Amino acid sequence: MADSTTALPAIKRVVWIDYAKFIGIVLVICAHQTLNDGWFDFISAFDIPLFFFLSGYLFSFKKFDGYKKFLHARVRQLLIPYFLLNFVTYAIWLFFFRYFDHTFNTSSHFYKPFVGIFYGNGFDDWLIHCIPSWFIICLFTLENIYFLVFRKLKGAYKYIALGGFLVLCWVDHTYDHHRWPWGLNVAIIGLIFYGTANLFKEKISTITQLSLLKLFVICVCSFAVLLYVSSINHSDMNENAYQSLKLFFIGAFAGIAFALTLSRILDLLLGHVKLFQYIALNTLFIMAFHLMVMSTATKIVLAAFNITLEESMTNAYIGAIVVPMTVLFLLPLIYLCNQYFPYLVGKPGRAEKVIKAQEPVIIQPKSSDVAYDVK
Repeated sequence: MADSTTALPAIKRVVWIDYAKFIGIVLVICAHQTLNDGWFDFISAFDIPLFFFLSGYLFSFKKFDGYKKFLHARVRQLLIPYFLLNFVTYAIWLFFFRYFDHTFNTSSHFYKPFVGIFYGNGFDDWLIHCIPSWFIICLFTLENIYFLVFRKLKGAYKYIALGGFLVLCWVDHTYDHHRWPWGLNVAIIGLIFYGTANLFKEKISTITQLSLLKLFVICVCSFAVLLYVSSINHSDMNENAYQSLKLFFIGAFAGIAFALTLSRILDLLLGHVKLFQYIALNTLFIMAFHLMVMSTATKIVLAAFNITLEESMTNAYIGAIVVPMTVLFLLPLIYLCNQYFPYLVGKPGRAEKVIKAQEPVIIQPKSSDVAYDVK
């Protein structure tokens, strides 16, 4: 008997977005593999802002007829996976990884990371078992703020509100040195990238349709700006640390322009590549588990080359081995998660897919939101 889930209508994917997600998640792994400050500053200057930007680009108010429906969707897609992934990784850390790898060691009590799950910030060992998961809860906070504030705004009021949040970023950066639960401080800064992408979605779409030559020029110029800014300004959104907030925004938007134009160039030159799309579709799982998987890959490389951990994290050639190994080791784990534990990463289970497949398909009018909202 044919699998009824195959009756689900295919969602039109935008290939350059998949390339952008692929680039972003691979750079996340690279940033956590290296001890090279220059390389880390280059990546952290734009990588997390890129994910906030892509999330805003893919968001559409038209999908939700009210806050209740929106909240239900985001609880299922972000909040529940955040807690489930943290409970799983905390248990693995508690009984294994804090003894297996010194990078998972902490002088704090064993229960601090568990408390950190509810605090929702990734600095100071609060989420040492799954540091990158701070982004998930931060995005949940950000999207709730954006929905409640911007849903009813019309015309120029949307841009005024975005400007107001920019001022709020400066006030928080200058005067508030506390870290609020669920990444609220970082969410306010991330909202600038999210809101810019959402409010200027049509203009961004127009840019991606430029000729290959124009895309290449923008890519090179934005890369040059990013390279310069990241060389003189340290930033880390997880730490909510910005040497210069102004330079951070300049570098981040330059990096986003670089990543988007590079992604579109790859789209035009290579077209659809299933491996890249598969990785792009599973960034949530990779975000949660790549540190533990990378730790295992690093141990194998250390044994094979008889080198120290510090050497492995400062040698670019070793990094070029560890990062692909990490991605390779993640692929079968991703498959198992999608097959047997889809709720862990906010995806519908088999029964839910069957129900949706049996529902009548409503043909919607042409809309950029329908085409691009593939989150």
